[in-house]
Amino acid sequence: MTVTENETYENSRFIVAVGNFDGVHEGHAALIKTACAVSARTGAVPAVFTFDGYAPKGGAKHIIPAEERGRLFRVSGISAVFSHPFDSVRDMTPAEFCRDVLCGQCRAAYVVCGYDFRFGKGASGDAAELTAQMRRLGCGTVIHDEVKIDGVTVSSTAIRRLLADGDTVTASRMLGRPFSLSLPVIHGSHIGTGLGFPTINQDYPDDITPLRFGVYATDVIIDGVPYRAVTNVGVKPTVGGGRVTVESHVLDCDMDLYGKNVMTQFKEFIRPERRFGSLEELKAAITADTEKVREIK
Repeated sequence: MTVTENETYENSRFIVAVGNFDGVHEGHAALIKTACAVSARTGAVPAVFTFDGYAPKGGAKHIIPAEERGRLFRVSGISAVFSHPFDSVRDMTPAEFCRDVLCGQCRAAYVVCGYDFRFGKGASGDAAELTAQMRRLGCGTVIHDEVKIDGVTVSSTAIRRLLADGDTVTASRMLGRPFSLSLPVIHGSHIGTGLGFPTINQDYPDDITPLRFGVYATDVIIDGVPYRAVTNVGVKPTVGGGRVTVESHVLDCDMDLYGKNVMTQFKEFIRPERRFGSLEELKAAITADTEKVREIK
């Protein structure tokens, strides 16, 4: 098991929030907030337990990369992260997992989980089983209710569905922050420059959940400063791009950003990606997209 700690806690007990934490969305934030509250009350150290190498079900992809997940843990008040290879615990019984991992390796005083938490071989254990097992071991458990936004339960599955539909507004509300991609700027074909709309180009990550192809109003963060931008996600069918890219025309900004890591925050879907009959039609569409983005606050 890998343990990442801000300090050394050799003799400490921990308040352990458990889960996959893909996206670290508002449901996960509720678990972390509860763990921190129990920590403040008991003096035990706030921590999370999650899995290394966990793949979402059904071939789905992750919402954020692992390093971003770690950063979000830290800024949320978590002091230690326990991570375990999923394959090494998948065949444990619920009793073994609680005894050997949570109480043994993680030294949990309390465990915090969601109402729908499943664990143990064949996902045979649920939140009630966790409570019973931890009680036998002299440890406490806090089971958190579901978190809803507009009557919809916040979940990684729901967020992936929203992103596939291009609804970055609702997806960002469920995440508790704008859906964003932090990627290096690469060289493109420079067609945008020829049209009077220079762009920065970034490759869409293969391991991140797909976003609906189309044009978005975005904020591009450069050296901590947000700039409004028009961003196309897709394969640029008019000019035969092929691979999936994130191409942004940054408004009121003229900087050389090649090789720099730049964050793009997605605010609102403008229109689907489409093939235009000529570069002049493409230029007219980008002009209209830019005007629309300037109107969005």
